[in-house]
Amino acid sequence: MKKSHPVRNPDTVVREEEKEALLFNPADGNMMCINKTGILVWGLSDGSHTVDDIVGEITNAYDVSTESAGKDCLTYLKELENSGFLGYAV
Repeated sequence: MKKSHPVRNPDTVVREEEKEALLFNPADGNMMCINKTGILVWGLSDGSHTVDDIVGEITNAYDVSTESAGKDCLTYLKELENSGFLGYAV
């Protein structure tokens, strides 16, 4: 999974504020509020970055271990995927 390339659902509507953003999937009505870390992950989920790349950016931006960032990132990506906001490039 860590070599996978997450990619945003192109139909997702995003409203970004200073410290959070709201994701809306018009296909199924799902909504999700994300924090600054979530915005970072969302922005890097463009199909060109691997999960390892995203984890590296998180560890650079915040004082967190690679192990902790990796675990949290995978959990968060799974949540986005299950809510229809994210898939993976093939």
